[in-house]
Amino acid sequence: MKNKTLLSSSFVLFLTSLFLLQSCKEEKLAEAPQQPASLSYHTEFDSIGKVIADGWRAVNKSQPASGDSWQQGSYIADNIKGGPFRSAIPAHSYVASANEYALCPYTVGRNLSFINCWLLTPALSMKNGDRFSFWTRTKTSVSYPDRMQVWMNTTNDGTNVGENQNETGDFTKLIVDINPSQSRTGYPTAWTKYEFVVSGLPYSVPKKLRIGFRYYVQAGGPSGANSDEIGIDDFEFISN
Repeated sequence: MKNKTLLSSSFVLFLTSLFLLQSCKEEKLAEAPQQPASLSYHTEFDSIGKVIADGWRAVNKSQPASGDSWQQGSYIADNIKGGPFRSAIPAHSYVASANEYALCPYTVGRNLSFINCWLLTPALSMKNGDRFSFWTRTKTSVSYPDRMQVWMNTTNDGTNVGENQNETGDFTKLIVDINPSQSRTGYPTAWTKYEFVVSGLPYSVPKKLRIGFRYYVQAGGPSGANSDEIGIDDFEFISN
């Protein structure tokens, strides 16, 4: 069993519900404005409410899954009132708190789990030649290796990621697989920027599509030999 600090489980479930189980309201929230007139988009994950309003969605298909999912970073936890999972990762950039990033902890799996937990961007108007970037890292000292894949839904703006670790639903284009061998040195331990150019789309005009970040770790969870925590910060989509 991993010897890691977990705070109030009831508060964790409450916070996770606030941020992520809003996905149950996908159809209503998806109607909210998601991009400025320029079609470009940027977020530093400084507010749970804001990213939900922007159209971000989290889907936990881990087997078995817990009640946790992607959540606000928790580098600074309130130990008096009870707080979320306490992370060893501070935000890459922030204004008010080092918690201003998106966090996915090993607790998204239950017991020994194949972790398969997705964070989906808002529907973004994409075309070939557009660019997107993000920063990611795990904790400085690695005892339980992490892995993340980035996929694109090139068909529609839906949130279908399949039903298990062998499926990706409508997210059919693999952009990058960070640490596929799940080695202790394969995932960056300092904030690292990844940049990509959108290509291969069979459209001559922009179309609403999504990018999916997939925390994807075999033999993970609280009882597993792998998985600890990963963060994502400063996501930027640039429409050219």
